Amino acid sequence: MPSIELTHVTKRWGGFYGVDDLSLQIEDNAFVTLLGPSGCGKTTTLRMIAGLETPTEGRITIGDQVVFDSSKGIDVPANKRRVGFLFQNYALWPNMTVYQNIAFGLQNDRSYTKERIKARVDAVAEIVKIGPFMDRYPSELSGGQQQRVAIARTLAPEPRVLFMDEPLSNLDAKLRLEMRSELQRLHLETGSTFVYVTHDQMEAMTLATRICLMDNSVLQQYDAPLDIYNRPANLFVADFVGSPSINFIDASGSQRADGRFELTMLGGQKAVFTPREPVQLATWLDGQHRADEQAGAELEARLKVKGAVAKENTESSFRYRVATTEDLTAAHDDAAPVVAEHDFVIGVRPEFLNIREGAPMAGEVYSSMPTGMETTVRLRVGHYLLTGVIFGPAIYQLGQHVNFALDGEGLMLFSRENGRLVCQGSLTIA
Repeated sequence: MPSIELTHVTKRWGGFYGVDDLSLQIEDNAFVTLLGPSGCGKTTTLRMIAGLETPTEGRITIGDQVVFDSSKGIDVPANKRRVGFLFQNYALWPNMTVYQNIAFGLQNDRSYTKERIKARVDAVAEIVKIGPFMDRYPSELSGGQQQRVAIARTLAPEPRVLFMDEPLSNLDAKLRLEMRSELQRLHLETGSTFVYVTHDQMEAMTLATRICLMDNSVLQQYDAPLDIYNRPANLFVADFVGSPSINFIDASGSQRADGRFELTMLGGQKAVFTPREPVQLATWLDGQHRADEQAGAELEARLKVKGAVAKENTESSFRYRVATTEDLTAAHDDAAPVVAEHDFVIGVRPEFLNIREGAPMAGEVYSSMPTGMETTVRLRVGHYLLTGVIFGPAIYQLGQHVNFALDGEGLMLFSRENGRLVCQGSLTIA
């Protein structure tokens, strides 16, 4: 199956950019999820690759065929791209049986004889395990079975690439979990390249070989799921991926000569952050400033091209949230004093918060939500709230005083100046 390459692809309506200068390489036989909040551009990207939406500019290649190139006037129609599209609405013909629904697309192809159609329908029905239901009508099927029929119909013409736009959103939670497993197996058995749109980060994490995470039409990070979870590029990525959400803690301080950071956090608590890999903050910041200047120069050059239009939906810095008892939904105050290079944000995944006797930090149990396999606990430290996941059976009483630590070398240090990840490391309470 082919790889897909997007080169400087842009889609805009007037001054509103649905996708802004996206370059992406989707490898052969990959399972890529386009992830992000509503309106970020993920469905527009999928539709442009499939040929259902015409890009404003850029180049799209599927395998060795250029299917769109704005500079050369190439725009191969959707029916010539040999791709399959699976929509959120299954769009099954209610007056046709399962067999007829699957065979519908093949019957319009003169290269398929009746015998070949039957062989192909039987083959894809076996793949998605709906063989016993071939004579039933869609109204006689469950939601999961209808989803399998829609998948079989999409696979029947042997598309080079399979596109899916939130195909599981109409299913209940238990059936969604089952279908995720089936989609993984389907990807392995067909050997096809899958491109999957979702706003559900759990679907993206469990299904994808790589995640393309977008926000406000711009690519934020393109990486393997665990790399995005463990090493997010910026505060937005760290916040969007993970359940329960990551803890953000404001901190300030400076880097010592030995490379460690002396920090003050949580209303006066002293701590030392030790990077997992060597990093010099001054050098890192200088590189970030140069990259920002280069991006600004490239944007100016783009706007000087004839016909260029300034972007109305410009990017703004991500307003990360620090949970407090006063206002659980209060965003970070952008009206605070000017942020400098000594201002940081510590990111702590809930699994790194460990409650144990003799730990260096003290807190009070604000809430406790056991599920059997794990317990989600919120601790109050002063007026701050920190979320932890305690694995195994554990019961905590509201108001109970406990000691805890922020363990592991996977804690994250972000720059408040630009919101980007500086390094990962461990935290020691002074």
